Amino acid sequence: MTLERVSNKFRGAWLNWQYEILASRNTFSLENVLILAGDPRGGTTWLAEILKKLPGTAMLWEPLSISQVHQFRDLGFPWRQYIPENGMWPEARQTFDRLFSGRLLSRYLCRRTSPEEIRKARFLLIKFCRANQLLPWLTSEFQFYYAPIYIVRHPCAVVASQLNQGGWNHITPRFEIPEGRFASFYSDHQSFLSTVDTVEKKLAATWCLCNKVPLDHPENNIRWITLTYESMLQNPAKELNRIFSRWKIVFPENLHEWASKASETTVLESPIQSGKTADQLSHWKKQLTTKQKDDIYSVLQYFGIELYDSHELPRKTFVG
Repeated sequence: MTLERVSNKFRGAWLNWQYEILASRNTFSLENVLILAGDPRGGTTWLAEILKKLPGTAMLWEPLSISQVHQFRDLGFPWRQYIPENGMWPEARQTFDRLFSGRLLSRYLCRRTSPEEIRKARFLLIKFCRANQLLPWLTSEFQFYYAPIYIVRHPCAVVASQLNQGGWNHITPRFEIPEGRFASFYSDHQSFLSTVDTVEKKLAATWCLCNKVPLDHPENNIRWITLTYESMLQNPAKELNRIFSRWKIVFPENLHEWASKASETTVLESPIQSGKTADQLSHWKKQLTTKQKDDIYSVLQYFGIELYDSHELPRKTFVG
């Protein structure tokens, strides 16, 4: 074993020990928790990096990544677990309670936050890209002082980015219905999902299933703050001001200037790297073929998604 590997192993063990100690002592309350939910490749990293500039903020990274966070995997969570708003799952609630109180920590969850930041934190920012469909249940079970943020991006842009990023290269076109609790979330659409025959349709179906829940909820943009990626890209100062006004926190000076910086997960050829906002909004039109776009539109039509169509901008702007 090389000296570098020994050093990395020692550092990893040291970090794990520190996080275990912190987790045993943490007592964050729901008055300290900031929730950010969106899709993979939907802008959550970009927005989280901006929000983390709020002084005294520590960030936890992707708790529902079940390949890395065994506590949710051990509960039987698939990659997109659904719990209905009135659903009873005491073990899941207990695990989320541990997460929100800062008692669930690991090197993976704290990959963007140091032990010292956790130790000094006033706010605990938790970034999810697989929790959209959980928002009604979470906001029913937990009385967050600060309304969670839900960022939604055009499904064509999300799918194009997923295909381009490479993390979805291994998936097959077949849509497999997850087993486990509340599986009717998927099986109710089995007749349609069984017809899915392209990767684009599969990714779009996942987008629709998970975003239809918060978008169609009667208290959408009330229980949580809904904003579109497109509006955030076009007018970050306005959208950030909307967030902080809801939170009743003084808008940090020049915070919106960080919106012009690409996130760490942005692919190199993305127009946002060079600050070309208009090109970023329509980039997916060049990335996807006509057939790919038509496949995605057909899925949107089945699920009755009204916020987005063939235009790059959403058909509705959220306010308040």
